[in-house]
Amino acid sequence: MHSAAPVRRSLAALFLVLSLCLTCLPRAFGASLENWYGIQVLSFDTSQILSIGNQAPGQCSLYALRYARTILDGATNSGAGMWSNGAVWSAGGYTGFSGDLSACLTKIYTELAAGHPVIVHLQNTTVSGVSKHTNRTSTEEYHLTGSGWDVVNYPHISTSSTYGHWVCVVGFDTAADPNNLQESDFFALDPARVSANGALALTRLLNGTIWTENSPLKILA
Repeated sequence: MHSAAPVRRSLAALFLVLSLCLTCLPRAFGASLENWYGIQVLSFDTSQILSIGNQAPGQCSLYALRYARTILDGATNSGAGMWSNGAVWSAGGYTGFSGDLSACLTKIYTELAAGHPVIVHLQNTTVSGVSKHTNRTSTEEYHLTGSGWDVVNYPHISTSSTYGHWVCVVGFDTAADPNNLQESDFFALDPARVSANGALALTRLLNGTIWTENSPLKILA
């Protein structure tokens, strides 16, 4: 008569291996939306984002992916295994989405409604009526305070017309009309500056900057 003990040990070992593998996979859970002083924002721990901080030079894609995974996982993401001369999107559980501007805006809105941060590819646009930095990806930063948002004029600029700039969109204006969306309805964690002298900074997207012709969105797979 054969003993069942070796079989039980084998099954237990297999279960342990599968459990360890599953813990290594990115989670696909969604975050809840909360009203932060007039902006619907995916719930996240601001201290975790601030601990990641602003991007290292040339690594906006990696930092945008780290912010997204941190929000989804509820734990500060180190970025391990997510960089190879550019963000490795699949390592963070993200994949590409392409379409015209209307399709991209609708996709951003529906992904946020599902609790998923969206990583967006931006290019500079020309802004009239300003004396400096006429070509930019954004104009306004929103600094979080204990009583609301402190809105600051602080332009962000893509220094590469070839690679553009990546941001992690995490919220939208509570007044946004889902049937008539604009880029400026959305707010992002911009790797160029998520920490403004220690305060969390959100950047309002600027109309005319989503790079629809060049891999515009990365969404949760």
